[in-house]
Amino acid sequence: MNGKRIASGKATTKLRTANGGMTVADVVALAICIVVLVMTIAMLVGCSKEKSTRSVYYWRTTLSLDSTERAFIEENGVSKIYCRYFDVVMDDNGEPMPNATISFEDTFPHNTKVVPVVYILNDCMKDAHDGLAKMIFERIRKMNDTNGIHGTKEIQIDCDWSQSTKKNFFTFMSDLQRLCHSNEMRLSATIRLHQLGQPAPPCDRGVLMMYNTGDVTKLSVCKPILDIHDVQPYMRYLKSYDLSLSTAYPLFSWRVLFRGDKYVGIMHGDDDLPVLPGDSIAERQPTSEDILQTQRAVDKVRPDANNEIILYDLSRENIKRFKRLDYENFYKEH
Repeated sequence: MNGKRIASGKATTKLRTANGGMTVADVVALAICIVVLVMTIAMLVGCSKEKSTRSVYYWRTTLSLDSTERAFIEENGVSKIYCRYFDVVMDDNGEPMPNATISFEDTFPHNTKVVPVVYILNDCMKDAHDGLAKMIFERIRKMNDTNGIHGTKEIQIDCDWSQSTKKNFFTFMSDLQRLCHSNEMRLSATIRLHQLGQPAPPCDRGVLMMYNTGDVTKLSVCKPILDIHDVQPYMRYLKSYDLSLSTAYPLFSWRVLFRGDKYVGIMHGDDDLPVLPGDSIAERQPTSEDILQTQRAVDKVRPDANNEIILYDLSRENIKRFKRLDYENFYKEH
């Protein structure tokens, strides 16, 4: 009996194989292959996903990093630093000129990319100025050569251009973009919230400035640096904005002097504005939740804009305003 039963089983197996059927072993093997294939694809997709870039702005007239600032760069994996090189203002003859040029008394960590940034006053764009783009480009290149900064791949322009200066600004940006491309560089521009409703300037990418969203001159405005309620009305323009974007978020605070309910100014030091009896000094600073809430709002509309998070700006005072865990949350993968 046992011999017949074994023989019968072998015959059945041969018959099913000959007819193209699958045994239990075949089904198991196929299932294993499918699982392995799915896991391999998932791993390849995960590996190919670009890691979020962690960046900062450096916005001082002297390059000098202390131990706290260097530790921040290292501990948070900051790989790109947007460094203000100089401003462009109008001289007494009505011509644009460099101002407040940075002094390189130190160097950035060797493993960070440096993006030169030039801040241009909007007044400089009220009239057309031939040669301005070349002047800025050549000055940046000379500063790089003098200070041993090599491998620059991007230049950024920061300008609060308006509808009345748009034409001249866009012409200037087109000229500068051609110079950048001919030297294998990209051109980027800062984008303020009120500019989202306008056509994008001629450049390769933009940085959305998520700060200075409210009216600092009003005593009743408690969050002029960043308030989600000020941001929300502009979100409808963000999804369709025709430019690749990164986003910058604020670390800084303001001490704002009021005389009664009248705005006097922002106090950058204890003695830069006279404080009279009866004056009030309002402390304005975003909380970590203000920043995270705004990041979530951007994620819902334009998640790719958070692929690079830039914090403004790098300084010992700003670093100490938040905890290490806060920075991990600011910089986390989006």
